[in-house]
Amino acid sequence: MSLSVFILAVENSGDHLGAGIVTAIKDKAPHIALRGVGGAAMKAAGISSEFDISRLAILGFTEAIGAYPHVLERVKTACDIIISDPPDAVVLIDSWGFMVRVAKRLKALGYKGKVVKYVAPQVWAMRPRRAKILARYVDYLLSIQPMDKAYFDAAGLPNDYVGNPMFDEDYSGGAGAELRAAYNIPPKAPIVGVFFGSRLSELQSLAVPFAQAVERVRAVRPDVHFISPMAASIDEDILAAAGANLSLQNIILLPETQKRDVFAAIDIALACSGTITTQLASLGVPTIVAYKLSALTYFAAKRLYSPDYISLVNIAANAALMPEFMQENVNGADLSQALLVRLENKALREGESAALLRQISLMRQSADRPKNSGLASGQAAQKLIEYLNA
Repeated sequence: MSLSVFILAVENSGDHLGAGIVTAIKDKAPHIALRGVGGAAMKAAGISSEFDISRLAILGFTEAIGAYPHVLERVKTACDIIISDPPDAVVLIDSWGFMVRVAKRLKALGYKGKVVKYVAPQVWAMRPRRAKILARYVDYLLSIQPMDKAYFDAAGLPNDYVGNPMFDEDYSGGAGAELRAAYNIPPKAPIVGVFFGSRLSELQSLAVPFAQAVERVRAVRPDVHFISPMAASIDEDILAAAGANLSLQNIILLPETQKRDVFAAIDIALACSGTITTQLASLGVPTIVAYKLSALTYFAAKRLYSPDYISLVNIAANAALMPEFMQENVNGADLSQALLVRLENKALREGESAALLRQISLMRQSADRPKNSGLASGQAAQKLIEYLNA
């Protein structure tokens, strides 16, 4: 039976998830015709995006207000593309605010195919009513967190847990020694990895405090080097910020394709909270986590958000395995102090590294993980194919 699927991703992390499921579908069911919208990763997997997603990574209430007209325009564009040649199914990846609008509009336009959501909103952390909202506009959910199930079962939305794709990828094996040699960094000189996030709003809130932290660390430890693999979604913005801030010019800026090399070379990291912190934890890299929202967004989130931590590894462990800095604590003084303590204390770094590796091992071995699952992207593709065939 001939089937067609349209895959939509509008953020960097979703783009990589999209590439994974595209590759798996091609392997398992090459007869399925695939189209979609995504970024560089999906393009590499063979899906040429039908519009530019670079300004659709929106974070927070007040941040979204400024971009709202652009978001609505792109929602309409995406739906028009889908409706113009209706596929049997649409897969909407992550990005709650954007995707729920797409799903709602598709239903209003009379789309007869199946609407599938890949990655659920974190209803276990905040806004559990979103489970019912999603169930109203989506036909099937592919979930990457085992704690999602109870909420979506209660909402009446068919769902399957396919495993977390972050635990499928091997982030080791980078050319750390070669990277040091390329930039004349001595073999024993400390290196700090700097990760600004993948959203423009994250860069805008973190660029200045990260620059101040770099400047303060260098004043005390001029032997320390800083390297940042730039997310493709904001690489031009990072370069522009570095052009305007001399302290950022002390960071070696590399393309995202060299991220594994950076992982292999660094001793500790300063990172925006997000997918990257779990990747760093899986390698046992001691990491300082930072996040900063607008005052209004933070005011709302503080009252709605349930966990005590923001990093997935810390949430799972219910402990600050990675020190977290939020809001006014995201400043040069506090961040540099946290970095310097770890640069000076090898035993502390080793202890944090061991604790991170233990926690990641526990998360990988979760009893709720699908039996004989293989890669999560493969499981997601298999469940999607089974659902469509049924």
